[in-house]
Amino acid sequence: MEKITLKTTIQQVLDKYPFALEFFENKNMYCKTCKGKKHETLYYCAVYYGLDPEQFIKELKEFVTKKDRLKKLK
Repeated sequence: MEKITLKTTIQQVLDKYPFALEFFENKNMYCKTCKGKKHETLYYCAVYYGLDPEQFIKELKEFVTKKDRLKKLK
């Protein structure tokens, strides 16, 4: 996965960044047990939960970037 977009599936995010599960759980999204994660896009996920898709993806990217940097420092 080159970059995270609204067309990226939840599973693609979790495959590349397993720690992103924390992000989803903090938003009361239980992606760990959801069977739809394999084909549901981040856009669909945001809309389903009543969130602004653009804001949702921005927050996810910030979370992933921050956690990934911290991980590399360890």
